[in-house]
Amino acid sequence: MLGKDYFANRLGDIYEYSRIPYKSGKCVSNEEKNYFWELCVDVSGNIIFVLHSNTITDCTFQISQIQYISGMCDDEVWKIISKDIVIQKITTFFQENSVLITYFCIPSSILLKLKCKTPIIFSLVRGYFSNFSFSNRSFAAKADNKEIQFKMLQTSKNIIELLEIKRIDNALLSIIEVPVKEGEDIDNVKAEITSISFFVSLLSANLNFVPIIEYISEDIVSQILIENTNKQSFHTKGIIDNIQISQGIPNAFNEIYQNYKAYQNEICIDIIIIFIAEINQTKHINLKLATMLMAYEYPLLKYLMSKGLARDKIGDNIQKKLNQVNSYLRFIPSEMTKDTLRESIRNPLFHQGEIPDFDIYDKIDIFNKYYDLLMRIILKVLGYTGKYVSLLTHEPTDT
Repeated sequence: MLGKDYFANRLGDIYEYSRIPYKSGKCVSNEEKNYFWELCVDVSGNIIFVLHSNTITDCTFQISQIQYISGMCDDEVWKIISKDIVIQKITTFFQENSVLITYFCIPSSILLKLKCKTPIIFSLVRGYFSNFSFSNRSFAAKADNKEIQFKMLQTSKNIIELLEIKRIDNALLSIIEVPVKEGEDIDNVKAEITSISFFVSLLSANLNFVPIIEYISEDIVSQILIENTNKQSFHTKGIIDNIQISQGIPNAFNEIYQNYKAYQNEICIDIIIIFIAEINQTKHINLKLATMLMAYEYPLLKYLMSKGLARDKIGDNIQKKLNQVNSYLRFIPSEMTKDTLRESIRNPLFHQGEIPDFDIYDKIDIFNKYYDLLMRIILKVLGYTGKYVSLLTHEPTDT
């Protein structure tokens, strides 16, 4: 066993912010092999999971994946279940007639369940957002006739300082609390939290997924789901916040969250949100432009199809689609619907891999203008009437 000190030394000064500190125990795999396990979930929601075997026959072959393990924590309080465990690294230590094989793993998920003889009825579900920061004040919003609570972690100020000095790249900063109705399927509550995480990802222009979900019964955390989610670098380039726009996030949530949910299937808006997040992670201007162009093509096509247009009646290039979309939204400036984006940017970039006719400053200017327009189009489609933080002015602006 590596022991708590290994995890504390590995994480150093950030160990104290671990979302789930060191735990260990014993488990059995789907192939009925016995293991010792050790677990820590760090400040970013990353899973550090290690398995150990002292069965000498296990060192005669290399495994790359374990389908399933279940077991108990040493404290006899928590049961553990983990699935789809990928083995990253294996070390073997021999001593006289004994052997210790250590497997450093990445599981797709880990479920910790409080040991209990009677069925547990959950009253609240709490999710931990990656990188979602909205000031120190908590706020409430409405979803599915429920009051949803958003709160910053008590340690968020210290963690944000670690992000600002680049000690860490991303972190769990805030929580969402969703009440559970009597008889409600708990999987539906989890699905709601996933939808909310995509929605706030749009507002922050970053992926604010929820790698940890706590299920609470009678004010006691009775179950913890830890998932290996996609995490991106922290930034503060969001389009709607609570700092520059007073009550910006709750107002946006209450006004357009239900519209967003309606468009999840109709125009596959979650894919668009992923494109937007990727744009803000990319540093090279040509890659930013290329990703932005893909982000344009997808929603414009889907939006026009949602209006009843047959695919063969929709424009075959981005400029034609913009003009068709503007026939519904009626706000896009005429100079933005001309062929500059297609002829001068898209075609040379996708066919030649470069944009020869523009210097770096021209590219940045075009990117800023069309990225800002993309944000406005999405907000208009969703029916948002409030202000957003424009990339052009860096100030609250009417949509």
